[in-house]
Amino acid sequence: MRKFVLAFVIFILITPGFAFGQRDVRLEFEGRYWFTDLEGRVKITEDDIGTDINFKKDLDIKDEGYPELRFTLYTGKKSKIRFAYAQVGYEGDENIGRTILFDGTTYNVGTRVVTDLDVKYYRIGWAWQFINIDNGFFKLGSLIEAKGFWTKTILEAPDVALKEKERVVFVIPTIGAALDINPHKMLNIFAEFSGLPAGKYGYVYDAEAGIKLIPFRFLSIIGGYRIMEFKAEYHEDFAKAKVHGPFVGATVRF
Repeated sequence: MRKFVLAFVIFILITPGFAFGQRDVRLEFEGRYWFTDLEGRVKITEDDIGTDINFKKDLDIKDEGYPELRFTLYTGKKSKIRFAYAQVGYEGDENIGRTILFDGTTYNVGTRVVTDLDVKYYRIGWAWQFINIDNGFFKLGSLIEAKGFWTKTILEAPDVALKEKERVVFVIPTIGAALDINPHKMLNIFAEFSGLPAGKYGYVYDAEAGIKLIPFRFLSIIGGYRIMEFKAEYHEDFAKAKVHGPFVGATVRF
């Protein structure tokens, strides 16, 4: 049995068309799980009066991991189109150590505040790796994306019947770079960065680097590190978050 398995593995690795380096891959579905560390603040005012609230220090919001789904269409040897979606929920339950004012509602010091923070993140982008050395060994080029954020923050004090919620939605185009190094048909090293300032309305950037192991043409295992930060601001109101940490995942391609 062991000889059969070994022979099968060798056959898979040497048979033409099973290597990732072949150009017959057109579609790729990717699932990730991101182990995140959250840093963030929010300020929602009424008549320009409000408190700058720290998610962890004031509300004791806990770090959470969350999944992400990606779909990639390879449109040529040098280009690809990608859509990605992620959703995460953070929660906190804390007797606050100072009085805070959120969207016109006052939560006095010592009040128990239960927090729900929901974030949805959409991305669609096009990578054109116009620098292509040695038939794909080294690829580097531009990455153009549109990023959309939808956030909902709820602060509730159940003991005193107080509850306020606020939504922040914004979409921003970004530009960056995408890098791929393929030293072996079973190994891909990748990195990318994209972002853009939006002046007084905020900014966003997203960067990652990792390794993809490719035992078969149709399947791979990935791991790496990612950091993302955004800020949306309008007059005195703002929401700011920085999320970073390692990720693992797998891809299926056709």
